[in-house]
Amino acid sequence: MSEFLTLNDGRKLGFIDSGKPEGLPVFLFHGTPGSRIFGFEEEPLVQKEGLRIITPERPGYGLSDAKKNRELRDYCCDIEQLADHLDIEQFHVSGVSGGGPYALACANWLSNRVLTVTLIASATPVDMKGFSKGMSAGNRLAFSISRYIPSLLKPIYLYSSWVVRKKPEKLIEGLESQLCQWDRNTLNELKANGKIEIFLAHIREAYRNGYFGAYSDMLLLAKPWKIDFQSLSVPIIMWHGEADTLMPITPAKAFSKILPGCECHFIKDAGHLLLESEEFSRQIISRLKAHPPDILSGKEKTAADNPEL
Repeated sequence: MSEFLTLNDGRKLGFIDSGKPEGLPVFLFHGTPGSRIFGFEEEPLVQKEGLRIITPERPGYGLSDAKKNRELRDYCCDIEQLADHLDIEQFHVSGVSGGGPYALACANWLSNRVLTVTLIASATPVDMKGFSKGMSAGNRLAFSISRYIPSLLKPIYLYSSWVVRKKPEKLIEGLESQLCQWDRNTLNELKANGKIEIFLAHIREAYRNGYFGAYSDMLLLAKPWKIDFQSLSVPIIMWHGEADTLMPITPAKAFSKILPGCECHFIKDAGHLLLESEEFSRQIISRLKAHPPDILSGKEKTAADNPEL
């Protein structure tokens, strides 16, 4: 069920809290664009595996109010308030595609509360070696415009918003033209089992209030993230398809080398839509559950991470 939280600054934050209420808490950050109508495609699988999946939106998407000139750190404040609201002291974070940077931001600024970070087909910093190597023409253009001619980005997302609302079939056609064969096969499976409507609903909801959520997200991804990667102390697990054309494998491998102790799962022939695959959803969940929980309480961990307190 969709819910929203009124934050301290008066903005609304939309989210869905699903799975087992007493289950392992995981904050799952959607891609760009995206909405709270996102998650492991198999809700019965989430229930069976004993997870509690909280899928919060970012400002400007779905039920969430926009926030101008936001930074990654700002979203950590939103997540901290949401965790307090849900009475969750410590939790895991998972970031998919454009949600990956937000997961890492939580590891950086909420290290006393985050147990692990799981990066799934995650975006990387734009200055990463080989950033655009193997990237689809559409994504390469979007990142280039975001970096060098940001004034042109607004009309692009205005048009995308119109297409999603008026001609969603064009969205799928355009997406398919940018994907590897593995991802196209995955989309065909979603069509065959009737789950493509959930996929489309997730994207439509992203544009409920127009273009601004996706527009501001893209601008932020193309800027320096202001995260000290080498000082991260939270365990990081990376899952990435070697045939991914939206967030290619070359910069992902380079990025993994600067993330301390990053555990990497590079999947031969797989593409971007890992969570839309039941096979890889199971693998990702299994690895997440296997990770030993932090034995310190929140206050103890705060003191350990911040000895000057």
